[in-house]
Amino acid sequence: MTGAAHSQDAHFNGVQDMIIWYNPSLKTNKVPDAHASIRSVNYPNVIAYSSKAATIDLPLISRDKSADDNIFFFNLAAGIITDNSADHFLNVSTAMLSLSYALPLNDDNTCLAIGFSGNYSFNKVGFGIPYQISEGFDKYGPLQSALANDPNASGYSYGYFTAGAGVSIFHNGEQKQWYIGGSIRHINHPYTEWTHAVRQPSNIGIQAGYNAAVNNEDAFGAYINYSSQANIQQQLIGFRYTRTIDDSTNSAFSLGLGYRIGDALVPNIGLTFGQNQLAFYYELNLTDYSSGNYRRRAFEFSYKRDL
Repeated sequence: MTGAAHSQDAHFNGVQDMIIWYNPSLKTNKVPDAHASIRSVNYPNVIAYSSKAATIDLPLISRDKSADDNIFFFNLAAGIITDNSADHFLNVSTAMLSLSYALPLNDDNTCLAIGFSGNYSFNKVGFGIPYQISEGFDKYGPLQSALANDPNASGYSYGYFTAGAGVSIFHNGEQKQWYIGGSIRHINHPYTEWTHAVRQPSNIGIQAGYNAAVNNEDAFGAYINYSSQANIQQQLIGFRYTRTIDDSTNSAFSLGLGYRIGDALVPNIGLTFGQNQLAFYYELNLTDYSSGNYRRRAFEFSYKRDL
């Protein structure tokens, strides 16, 4: 079990829909939206848990302007994430509030943005007795994060506040969209458990994405999300193909493949109809955790609606 705390973050595969959790400046359009995800993970005969998330983005522009105008805008975002195991061994949650400001750099929908966020996390893991796990077990999931924050698995409830900031440049054109950003989270290095022996180190992140239309029906995209905290690094890269079914009703489907380096392949499928987007992700585990021969079964559902 690792002795260095790392963050109780968003452990989801649909990072593009939850990018605001990683970098508060990355609201790349002026459309308000709401998003919900649920991820179910099962290590047979060991532990099963589910992660749930809900986020809302509310861009703020002048009343005499519209979302199509090339103007500056603010974005207010709020969200909550919970991670719970079936046997109540794991019970953690995080609430988020962020504010960003985007300034146009030209007349072609390219913007420079800066954002700030505050999170309040609640951590409870264990039953008051030490709990040992094999090295690498659930490395990129909430269980190892919770145990790193409370190495003794004390069973005590503890809450702490963290602050973060991010900067990005993005382009939101009709034929292509891209973004690149950098972030730092947990700037204030809070204590993460009741004995005040463990403090949260900062998390450094890089995010980038690109999407371009090939013709009126087809588009291709790619994205990468990198984070580093203490001795834990995570890299997720992905590719997606989107086919428009009916432009008049905004209907489309997508096929994608993500790769969480050293951990899993994540094939996914999505469907857009009107203002609604549905997506399903399935993890193909690449690690057998040979010290314990553990196998992970995990899938995720995502729903997003433009408001």
